[in-house]
Amino acid sequence: MKKIWLKSTNWLITRPKTNGVIIASLSFILVLVFCNMRYQILLENERKEMSSIIQIVEQNLEKELHSSTTTAITLALTINDNGKPHNFEEVSKQLLKNNPYIDAVELLPNGVIQYVYPFEENKNIIGYNILSTPEQKLEAEKTIRNKSMFFAGPMPLKQGGNGIVGRLPIFKDNAFWGFASIVIKQKTLEKAIGVHQFEKNKYHFQLSKINLKTNKEEYFFPINIASAKECMIKSEIPEGNWNLYLINPSINSLWKQFIPSIFLGLILSLCLGNIICRILKKPAELTSLTINQARRILQSEMKFKTLFDQAPIGIIQIDCKTFNFIEINKQFCDLLRYSEHELKKLELQKIIHPDDLEDDQYYFNQLKNNQIRKYSKQIRYINKYGEVIWTNLNVSALWKKGSEPTNFIGIVEDITIKKEVEKNLKSSYELVIEQNKRLLNFSYIVSHNLRSHTSNINSISTLLENENDESEREELISLLKKVSESLNETMYNLNEVINIQSNTHLNKEKLNLNLYITNTINVLSEQIHIKNVVINNSIEDTTLVHYNPAYLESILLNFISNAIKYSSPNRQPIIDISYNSSNYELKIADNGLGIDLVKHGDTIFGMYKTFHKNSDSRGLGLFITKNQIEAMGGSIQVESEIDKGTTFTISIKN
Repeated sequence: MKKIWLKSTNWLITRPKTNGVIIASLSFILVLVFCNMRYQILLENERKEMSSIIQIVEQNLEKELHSSTTTAITLALTINDNGKPHNFEEVSKQLLKNNPYIDAVELLPNGVIQYVYPFEENKNIIGYNILSTPEQKLEAEKTIRNKSMFFAGPMPLKQGGNGIVGRLPIFKDNAFWGFASIVIKQKTLEKAIGVHQFEKNKYHFQLSKINLKTNKEEYFFPINIASAKECMIKSEIPEGNWNLYLINPSINSLWKQFIPSIFLGLILSLCLGNIICRILKKPAELTSLTINQARRILQSEMKFKTLFDQAPIGIIQIDCKTFNFIEINKQFCDLLRYSEHELKKLELQKIIHPDDLEDDQYYFNQLKNNQIRKYSKQIRYINKYGEVIWTNLNVSALWKKGSEPTNFIGIVEDITIKKEVEKNLKSSYELVIEQNKRLLNFSYIVSHNLRSHTSNINSISTLLENENDESEREELISLLKKVSESLNETMYNLNEVINIQSNTHLNKEKLNLNLYITNTINVLSEQIHIKNVVINNSIEDTTLVHYNPAYLESILLNFISNAIKYSSPNRQPIIDISYNSSNYELKIADNGLGIDLVKHGDTIFGMYKTFHKNSDSRGLGLFITKNQIEAMGGSIQVESEIDKGTTFTISIKN
């Protein structure tokens, strides 16, 4: 072996030209390898930067779509029970003021644009029927089927220009009413998602969607992506079935900056070969060259490390087997208030909120089993001081598909403030629903209660005009006085209800239940007399309930008047009224026509539901009364048989 080695060495030493060619070739190969490594690093950095940018634009777009959905829901709430919008102009003006990235709002009863704001620049679209227009009909019908907000476009707008239209289907009593629409023009959308901010820096964006009619991909911005396959990344936006593209044309020419290096490397390699050829005994120069090359590689790694640490979002690299941190950037450490040293001593599961562990493990198992290559989700972390941090987490596998799982990388964005805003918005929405419910109750009291009083006053007035007997007239005048006193009390209670509408809590008072029943009987005295009704009131004079006066009067008037109205013509009407003070239950029972609960049990308290052929019935009484009882924290139950009678049991929360 020693002889072979010496022979080979002598052969190389005696052939300096061969040594020069070998050294020159190896040097040039090394230059090519280094340039390729550098190119791959730059390419990876560009793609990482593009991924971060497209995530920002995607989040801006999702934020704008979420804001538009909230605006459409608020617009839908303006529609009253008659299917007419209430204060459309004023509400729309405030909505556009709160969201400058919405150009117009519309209401489309049965798919026809009848209400639009602002009106002047959009008045030419009034009367436009989207359900009869082929290019609009498919997406509109899909929105109705899904019963959720859907964004149509990109498309030409009737009022000029291009844009997108978000449509929220509105249903009243489980029947399709129409749409609440949000219009966002192209320039407004570009401004909202921050496209121009990044286009100044060398990037271009494209937004596309599959046309449901032609099944072809249509593009929103005037950018051709056909020639940009190798220099773009893509993200999907599920809210509108869009594809968002980020294009960096400079990637295609990235390799050109290495031409001088390659050319220089070739020259250096030839020179090096020539030098080695002439000065075979000077290896120090080769060693120096190797050190310089190593230094350049080290500088590239340091540059990548700097970008990693200074990224504006959290970045982590995790070991799949141990769940220990491999790499952590400064932003993630600041987010959780731990130092890098402290985090590397912890397992990932230790800082994830317990309620999110199972869901996170499910997605990770899919990733680990190569069922998916990446996933995105909202997840909560617990910081060093026990505070909950809401984040958007994007996880990607770092191993080749099909190979053994090694590490994965996570991109973590803090959305704690956004979640707080969503929580406040939900509270505001619930408050609006509650206020609308109370407004409905108030309108019922005004229309229902006052109608009973005025009807009685009119009847007594008619009797007074035709009555000549002085004693009868005095009796009628006395009865009229009682009805007017009851009307006066009703007006007082209505005034109280008006004050209640501006509060979130209904005021309660200690009320004499028997006195309110007596007043109700006096109000209904004419109907009681005509039908010869017997009312058995077993409630003691001292019985007190903690209730709202207007609601108590309305509840009693509704149930007793219904018992009279739906009494049986085949027998004398009897109404039994009782109160159980141990469980706070008020019972009103009659022997009237009864209700078929097998047929109407699920809808007995529904709006506009009537169960007898009575022209005076409007189907509002039981609906409103149930809402009043529940608003006071109580509940109602009904027992009934056809032609035997009905018993209502009202739970009064004292």
